[in-house]
Amino acid sequence: MRDLLASLKAKASSSSLLRTEPSSLSLASDGTAKEGPSLPPPEISHPFPVVEQPPRCMLTSVADPSRRLTCMRKGAVGVTTNRGEREQFYLIPVEGCEAGGSNAQTESASTATLSDAGGEGIESGSGTIRRAKRRDMFFLKSHKFNRYLTADATGAVSTVDLSKKAGDSIDDDADEENESNSNENERNATKPGESERWLLMRSPHGGHFLVSAKYERNLGLCRTADSATTIGLKGDNDRSESWEVEFVSGELCFLSSGKRDDGARIRCDLVGKLTLTEDRRGWEVWRFVEMGGGKIRIISWMHSQFCISCNHDGQVATVGIGKAEEGCDLWTVEKAPEGYAGVVIKSVACARRILVRSDEGLCATQELEGESGVWQLDAAHSQTYTLASVHQKRSIGPFPYVTEHAKQSDQLVLQQVDEEGSVRLYHKKKGEYLRSDGEGEISCSPEPPNDNDTTYLWKMAQSADGGYSFVSKCHGRLLAFNTEDPNPRLCTVPSNTDDNRHIWSVNPVLPRAISSSKIKTFALGTSVAVGTTVAMPFLLAGALAVVPAEATLAASIIGAGLTGAEAVASVGAIGATAAIVFRESSDALGMESEHDDDGEAMYTKRPLCAWRSW
Repeated sequence: MRDLLASLKAKASSSSLLRTEPSSLSLASDGTAKEGPSLPPPEISHPFPVVEQPPRCMLTSVADPSRRLTCMRKGAVGVTTNRGEREQFYLIPVEGCEAGGSNAQTESASTATLSDAGGEGIESGSGTIRRAKRRDMFFLKSHKFNRYLTADATGAVSTVDLSKKAGDSIDDDADEENESNSNENERNATKPGESERWLLMRSPHGGHFLVSAKYERNLGLCRTADSATTIGLKGDNDRSESWEVEFVSGELCFLSSGKRDDGARIRCDLVGKLTLTEDRRGWEVWRFVEMGGGKIRIISWMHSQFCISCNHDGQVATVGIGKAEEGCDLWTVEKAPEGYAGVVIKSVACARRILVRSDEGLCATQELEGESGVWQLDAAHSQTYTLASVHQKRSIGPFPYVTEHAKQSDQLVLQQVDEEGSVRLYHKKKGEYLRSDGEGEISCSPEPPNDNDTTYLWKMAQSADGGYSFVSKCHGRLLAFNTEDPNPRLCTVPSNTDDNRHIWSVNPVLPRAISSSKIKTFALGTSVAVGTTVAMPFLLAGALAVVPAEATLAASIIGAGLTGAEAVASVGAIGATAAIVFRESSDALGMESEHDDDGEAMYTKRPLCAWRSW
């Protein structure tokens, strides 16, 4: 019997009919085969955050807090009680967008503070808006329909499609109200103009005025003869023209228990129940949304209607956005005391305020009681990326080739080794590091890199037209690919190529529990500033919006409805939403500050995934 089994196994192993997946076998020093990656994944001391960009917001009427601005498929604008994608708008700085994304101008746009009306509104015809700095103005673009908020001389407000593919069908699974009032007259222009510029100015009634830069009147609630509520331009400077700006995008992180030898992560299941698991899927990803003054709201990435809340009895659960008691869904994050590895998450409003893990699940306690109240925040993409050519329809993979098929893209871990943008590229499947030589060849080395070997190091620099270049620190050559071979291979070139083969988009690989069509645009910074706070928004040199894991830059721009300039213009403040940019100052939009003049609050440091360096 044993001889028969051995014979069958021998025949099966030699059969040409059997096919197996490619193996990751490699040879050990003694010549024997060993399985798995050659080297373990690198340790990350300077993590890149993954941040949804441009920031998205909802506009809620101060006069009627149940009403939010909403956009219809064909351009009509109205108000609704819903909280969905139709009610979300991208907030895109005008200056950075129109500048084409140059570094200096992008940084200026990202740190722009919004004008303060001084509580007196807009003087009609005074030219106040025309004299306002370009950096203070924004485009508002529908997250659902990729249409710009615009106005005309009659005071009518609508949205306009300026894309080159105006008229493409959009999935619309709900009845359209007021569709007969939609704006069918799409402009021939493909870029937003003065009619699409808006200025946010502080309102004395609370919230902010949203002022048309061209017509110098405020967006407001209007009443028709039959008492219906509509949207239009007004000049009364009253509560009906005041809007609360609520941000709904933020930094994406896993939220894990800080207990030693325990990687349990908080999960929001299909029905919104909080559980603990060791998985790393979309259900375990949380969106940390800045609410001003260092306060955050922790929202499920998969269930954007649920956020983590606690009550005064210490019970912790998910609730619908806006349905918690005042302040009970707001938290702060600060570094854990010395001796603990992680952060402490505290409720803003509740006396029993520290989020802890108990035998029954999650609860809140008054005092920190050991490691059960310590948490670790890690970026949701686990520092894993794909690299795709910005100007060519190719991405790296399978190594050493580049491919036109996004699903064949290799996953690379970017290990940042300093704050100057120096990185190593770790091939996740091979378990080896990319290195270059002086002749232009790229190879994967099974040898562990050392600090003195610069053949493994690449200088990551932002390109003015969108994307990154990777320059070998040893040889000064640019990472690119050849075009002479039928199957193009990775190589390095001595200088910029005419067809920009050396410019790459850096695309975070997010958990696959959500379809790639739902993964919008994220942001990457090339450095992590130590000690950076909300009070002083930090600039990360070479910040750039990046795109979904399984899409080229061109495809993702079409899918997200963003031009390259829009993307570049919107990503200056990595690790925070625009709520951080709207900081308190003499001429700024008034977000309440909780900082003492003598120091900084412990819970205002960002990005959250960089807590180890706080």
